[in-house]
Amino acid sequence: MIAQRTLPTSLVQYDQAAVQEATRLLAKRTTARRWVCEVCGMVHTGAAPEECDSCGTTTALVLQPELHREMNSRW
Repeated sequence: MIAQRTLPTSLVQYDQAAVQEATRLLAKRTTARRWVCEVCGMVHTGAAPEECDSCGTTTALVLQPELHREMNSRW
């Protein structure tokens, strides 16, 4: 068993404003979109590209659904 050092709660201090700002940033959804080329698999971020930068195709770009990720997720 590994011994862990713990601090009494009276010694732990944090800035409430910093915690609220971090919570707000984590809850904010990103608006960046991902476009995936079905031919070569290259991922483009942002606005829809005219053509794939890798293979040059114009008809195989598909919008990838937004994945919601959790902090400390192990999958």
